[in-house]
Amino acid sequence: MNDPNLTPSTLNSDEQQKLHDLTTQSWNLELVISGAALFATLQIPALLNEGFDYFQYNLLSHTSGARGVFPVLVLSMIKATCYVLFLAFLVNFVMRAFWVGLVGLLAVYPAGVQYDRLPLSTPSSRKRMADELGPLDRYILQLDRRCNVVFAVAFLLVIFLFLIATAYVFLLGGYSVLQAFVPVSVLNGIKIASQIAYGVFMLTVLLVMIKKVREHPIGEKVHGAMMSGGKLAYLGMYKPYLFIYNTFSSNIPRKQLTQYASGVVLVLFAFIVVEVSSDVGRIRQGASLINQRHLFSTRVDSLLFDPNSYDNQRDPSMFVSAASVQADVIRDPYVRLYVAYPKALDTLLTEAAKEPIWNDSLSLEEGRRRRAEWSHSQIGQLLQIHVNDSLYKQPDFLFTELGEHQQRGWQTVLIPTNLKTGKNLIRVSVKTTVPNHPEELAAIPFWYVPEK
Repeated sequence: MNDPNLTPSTLNSDEQQKLHDLTTQSWNLELVISGAALFATLQIPALLNEGFDYFQYNLLSHTSGARGVFPVLVLSMIKATCYVLFLAFLVNFVMRAFWVGLVGLLAVYPAGVQYDRLPLSTPSSRKRMADELGPLDRYILQLDRRCNVVFAVAFLLVIFLFLIATAYVFLLGGYSVLQAFVPVSVLNGIKIASQIAYGVFMLTVLLVMIKKVREHPIGEKVHGAMMSGGKLAYLGMYKPYLFIYNTFSSNIPRKQLTQYASGVVLVLFAFIVVEVSSDVGRIRQGASLINQRHLFSTRVDSLLFDPNSYDNQRDPSMFVSAASVQADVIRDPYVRLYVAYPKALDTLLTEAAKEPIWNDSLSLEEGRRRRAEWSHSQIGQLLQIHVNDSLYKQPDFLFTELGEHQQRGWQTVLIPTNLKTGKNLIRVSVKTTVPNHPEELAAIPFWYVPEK
């Protein structure tokens, strides 16, 4: 039985009439919004890929382990949510367009379906069809309600996507600021404290979900405090989310609501699995788990033709993954080599090249000049270039910012004497703290066809 104390005040007659007018005219806005949302959600994944590439090369300090996998998982989850959102708006758009067609059909034929006048059917089949389908106007009303429900579910997904993306931006921004200004020892302590706080928070959430704990005076206070704090976490989406969710949960039986939610979650999970496989293959330059071949591999750079490694093949809007030369087929007696310097490479270089203590009495300009010269000399010592089987001595790299993204790295022009007509190979490696065990950054095959 409904509690009258929990029933909000109803609208007066004027407000009810205004609400009725709005609901009867909302279908055209739904079509416009759904069409715009369909276009927008298809643009978001490409923008996310560009943003992630920038983040990967300029902000991500670790590309292996959990710290390297977590950003990929978040990216895939956001993109998968975009695709599910696109599907929801597409379903709503098609259903609403079908509804408009039926409304127009009813305007032309006000009587709707006249089952007693159906040709080529028996009386029993007419009765069965009439019982199964019902009148056209009732079906139009049911379809209108379903369109409204699908539209509301789509906006629930919008809120869900907004909260995930915003939380990730805050976490990423906070971590980047701490990483830039806080010492490593203090940063590790902050990480441990954050993990402990998160564990305590999740344990508290699980306990408060228990009815007996929530009914206890202390549990009730904790639950109220968490609800109040949760309003901040929703970033202005608290009321929109609760109005939609509570409307569903108070009008749809719990079992049926669970079935609907499970279906949406399963679809979202399927999209996430596919998107994770695709993103891992794109970012890690490996074959997608779904798109495998018996005699094909992308794991060995020297056996792979990667368009990203050639300036004439690479899309100008793309980042260079590791290194690149001017073309896949070179006719000049020189090789223009670019080596990318992603943020993650700093982890290795800061150990291999310890920065000296500079004299505080130096002027700012002189200090910058000496540090630039020291950095240049260290790069010359740490980077190793092999052309075929020969070590290229003194490659003399220069600092550069390549392309429209101003991607930082090093560039040089090699004039090797051991180029052979046909296939050649350039290997780029960097010295590590372990003697005689350099780490290979890239291996680029190319073809040398000299001018005749």
